Amino acid sequence: MAIYARDLKAMGTEGESVLRFFPSLRTPLLLSGSLLIGFLIWNIPPSASLDVKGVQFLATLAVGVVLWVGDVFDDYVVGLMLLMSWVVLGIVPSKLALSGFSHSSWFFVVAALGLGAAVGKSGLLHRLAMRVLNRIPLSCHKTHTFVLFVSGLLITPLLPTGKARAVIALPVSQAIAKATGFSDRSHGSAALSLAALIGFSHMSFMFLTGGEFCLIGWNLLPVEAKARFGWMDWFVAALPTGILVFLFVFLAIHFLFPLRPEDRIQEVANAPHPHLQNAEPLSPAEWIAMTVLALTLLGWLTKPWHGIDETWIALGGLLAFLTTGGLDKKSFRNNLDWGLVIFFGIINSMAVISDHLKIDRWLSGLLSPALANVSTTSVGFLLAVILIVCVTRVFLRKSASIALMTLILVPVGHNLGIHPGVILLTILAASECFFLPYQDGPYQLAYSSTDGQAFSHAQARKILAARFFATTLAITLSVPYWKLLGLIQ
Repeated sequence: MAIYARDLKAMGTEGESVLRFFPSLRTPLLLSGSLLIGFLIWNIPPSASLDVKGVQFLATLAVGVVLWVGDVFDDYVVGLMLLMSWVVLGIVPSKLALSGFSHSSWFFVVAALGLGAAVGKSGLLHRLAMRVLNRIPLSCHKTHTFVLFVSGLLITPLLPTGKARAVIALPVSQAIAKATGFSDRSHGSAALSLAALIGFSHMSFMFLTGGEFCLIGWNLLPVEAKARFGWMDWFVAALPTGILVFLFVFLAIHFLFPLRPEDRIQEVANAPHPHLQNAEPLSPAEWIAMTVLALTLLGWLTKPWHGIDETWIALGGLLAFLTTGGLDKKSFRNNLDWGLVIFFGIINSMAVISDHLKIDRWLSGLLSPALANVSTTSVGFLLAVILIVCVTRVFLRKSASIALMTLILVPVGHNLGIHPGVILLTILAASECFFLPYQDGPYQLAYSSTDGQAFSHAQARKILAARFFATTLAITLSVPYWKLLGLIQ
């Protein structure tokens, strides 16, 4: 037995060394494979619809896609590799390769992320959520889930980072669950936590500033479409889809997780939340944040009257934070994701280069017949988009997936009479649908931050499935509304 145990131990040690060895080969293998794929595409003969430079651009993009799928490097690192290859290999001049950093939309991204950093630093949103919930008796379970969901929706356009909003949502929902007497992973706890997670982190598609990936997709739209699809136009177009998804998911939460007697480990009185009483008054930083946010939102909403672009309104809000101390130099340097900011600029350049080399037209000509066979109507096309995006999200991270799908599908849909903004909204709504934990950062954060006690993966999968059906139904029912707005011909 001792010999047998020793042999097993040796085999275990050997197996561990093998497992350690293979991950060390992963990066060079993926790099070699991506370069081989790029080399093969590079040597494809040009055609009438795609010249040599276009083929070379596709070759570099194929290398980038493999590296994104393999998750070898961060998105912005792969983006910098692409940027360098376009210039060094002579595919486009450096002025064109860097053009994405000179667009006003790039400054909008910087300003939006800066506003989010300032708001997160102030603690205002967490306080507002707590103040609202303070007025609801602990026994009103459905009211708590409704308010958590709606609070998330209201906070979403103010803080364009899903993970940051998840950081706000989960402690609040868990504080309510504990005070209400729900046991870990009970129906009550899962309902509260998943309502908060969906409301705070997975309704981003409703707002232009709802998430960094919304801004990525918007930056890839044609210039004319982008000019006519600003903050307010986006919200108006997305409103019915958002309402339908909200209602379906809210009802699904309470249908799938009805309260049971065993959910409570203690009974609670019909009283306000004890942890939310005697809150301190708003601090100067919170007053500044509330004032700047209110003025910024007012500026976006009233754009049709004053005509000032969203970019400069957002930049004005950021300057207000910087000059009043709401966002100091250290916070501006450390709390903004500068890798993401770089990635936005490169994505902008990718759209410009794609248009310059007529890649979008080539892709449209290539894919239009195939998609036309699958979907003969606008509803059919949008449902096909949902399925394509959901499959892509299994392999690609959200930001890279949205960038590629927008680049590929928008020209195809535009030729079918569908406004690029509608296609982007469909892509974004579909990208929020997932079934595996690794696919979504806010979900991983929500689950791990509570050590898996707020809800189980099995419980979450029920709501995630409901979310997928809700999205499909909402997009289908929104088509007549989009036709009424003139967004679908």
